[in-house]
Amino acid sequence: MGKKSSLPLIYLIGVALIAIGFCCPLFSGKLLKVTANGFKFIHLNKNFGWSSLAALLIFCGAVLGIVFSFVSVGKSTSLLRLVCVIVSIVGGLIFIIKFSDNSVTKALGKFNLKYAAFGLYMIVVGWIVGLVGAITNK
Repeated sequence: MGKKSSLPLIYLIGVALIAIGFCCPLFSGKLLKVTANGFKFIHLNKNFGWSSLAALLIFCGAVLGIVFSFVSVGKSTSLLRLVCVIVSIVGGLIFIIKFSDNSVTKALGKFNLKYAAFGLYMIVVGWIVGLVGAITNK
């Protein structure tokens, strides 16, 4: 038979969904005509806060997960993949807890799923698929 690929395809699909979902609209306000992707929440200058940190954790965890899908670091590669997904999930939890300290989030109102757009759903599905892929090493 052919050579077995060592590329963790399920994990790669999961972290790619997180990264793509972060770039898509996460929230949309019909009344205010506001659409916000993940980069709208990152303020590296004077307004750096919990929502900026959480957005950076979500995106950087996904990007590093993609990198570790292609780069092998030895025996600890599977652990690093798991850590990348967990960092992204922790960023999401921080983001949900500290959702109201940003001007975009204040414009959208309190956290409610009726403001969620398809990017947020892609991130949640990516977390689940990435976590399953990291645990099963597939």
